[in-house]
Amino acid sequence: MWVDEAYRGFGHGRKLLDAFVAEATARGSLRIWVSTHDFQAPGLYEKAGFERMAELTGWPEGHSNIILCRTVAA
Repeated sequence: MWVDEAYRGFGHGRKLLDAFVAEATARGSLRIWVSTHDFQAPGLYEKAGFERMAELTGWPEGHSNIILCRTVAA
């Protein structure tokens, strides 16, 4: 998922993420896994209930790749 810089900060990313989670839940998904980098939007996912599962430092060089998961259905 990507939101153009000119449109960031208006809640568009959260609306897209909420729609994705709703669709995954409707389709019977149990978990959603995402990968992001520390310079992208890990906070967006954490605020939406995703939990950090792993952080791979140095990927890319000088940054981290963050793996998050959210359980959406029992």
